[in-house]
Amino acid sequence: MAGGVALNCVANDRIVREGPFKKVFIQPAATDAGGSLGAAFYTYNKIYGNRRKYIMKDVYLGPSFSESEIKNFLENNNIVYQKLSTKKLLEEVANLISNNKIVGWFQGRMEFGPRALGNRSILANPKNPRMKDILNKKVKHREPFRPFAPSILTEDAKSYLVGAIDSPFMILAFKVKKDKIKDIISATHVDGTCRPQTVSRKRNKLYHDLIKEFKKITGVPVVINTSFNVRGEPIVCTPEDAYNCFKNTGIDYLIMGDCVISKR
Repeated sequence: MAGGVALNCVANDRIVREGPFKKVFIQPAATDAGGSLGAAFYTYNKIYGNRRKYIMKDVYLGPSFSESEIKNFLENNNIVYQKLSTKKLLEEVANLISNNKIVGWFQGRMEFGPRALGNRSILANPKNPRMKDILNKKVKHREPFRPFAPSILTEDAKSYLVGAIDSPFMILAFKVKKDKIKDIISATHVDGTCRPQTVSRKRNKLYHDLIKEFKKITGVPVVINTSFNVRGEPIVCTPEDAYNCFKNTGIDYLIMGDCVISKR
């Protein structure tokens, strides 16, 4: 499935569960942007006659920035930062989120399509019942009813979601099990559903390990994941984009690569 209608997560879920299909693949950049992918596939397969064998398993197809590029940006702009090892970084960020700090997370290659899936994301604590309102008011600058989505470890999805299946592109809706709603209250819609991203270590090792670290602290294998932007703006792409968004919103900490920048 593709086209803008394929971003309707409730309709998608019904097609998966009630439709006549053995398998359903929903193109993650299901808006007009996906036309570029279709044009490339058409050229590769039809015009050049290549065998159709590519399987789209992730959307990390955009630009990335090296540690030296990030460091040069920070130092050239006199931005104070702390550099940490990967282990220390994951521990620190998981602690910040568990203490209700809002984190801008800028890592690796940017996602293709409308969803931030752990590389250009704003992360927060789903256990805090006030976090939805805080994010909408202080960070995203949008209407208070707008919901947020959870990133959940693939191996824990069935413990939290009714009829859970792999959903790496945040494009299906699931009922949250009643006894788990309190754990992810700010990532659960008013009808008791959520629109999760299932995160496997194979697809995104660093992001998976961060959520796992958060689980060690809180017992909850889930973080709120919303795109790193404000209403009306595109998702951040470069270190400069990320820093400007961080500076002009209520984000508490910015993590770019292994560098930690604090509002303080």
